[in-house]
Amino acid sequence: MTGSTVRRDHAVAAGWGFAEATVFFIVPDVWLSAVAMKSPKRGLRCVASATAGAVLGGAVTHLWGARTDAARSARALVTLPAVSPAMVRRIEEDYSAKGYTALLTGPLRGTPYKIYARTNGLLGRPLPRFLLWSVPARAPRFILVTAAIGGLAVLGRKLLPDAPEWVRWSVFAAGWIGFYTWFFKNVGR
Repeated sequence: MTGSTVRRDHAVAAGWGFAEATVFFIVPDVWLSAVAMKSPKRGLRCVASATAGAVLGGAVTHLWGARTDAARSARALVTLPAVSPAMVRRIEEDYSAKGYTALLTGPLRGTPYKIYARTNGLLGRPLPRFLLWSVPARAPRFILVTAAIGGLAVLGRKLLPDAPEWVRWSVFAAGWIGFYTWFFKNVGR
């Protein structure tokens, strides 16, 4: 592993975290788990970069939500895959009722972080406080998924040491494709 590979892994993790917090619809966990397939430690180190990118993207989305008409920003969000008008309304209601703790439960329901960022800005809540709450809202799932996939990769190498790499990567790809097939059908629209 070279220094440029490590820098690339962190740059992609940060960029993906930023993109998913703004307009992209595939979670950075995909990249983090791919890195963890090769090196669980490196994958877990990249969690910090993905979290930093997500928080920066959350700041941008918060500022956009604060400066954009509520109906216009809601219309923009629902053009994204897996974001429905009902989801946007539910987050607005949850955020109004529960405050920042709503942000922590979002990952458990598969609700995109970008909706929370937009809603926080829309409601005029302070950006610094939102950013502080963003770290525990994003990092634990990144850690859990990355550690689980990294652990399964290590276990797979021990149990099936002669399996070709393409088999491992096929299982990896099938897992993410299966997850997103289920997600887009059941959680999103």
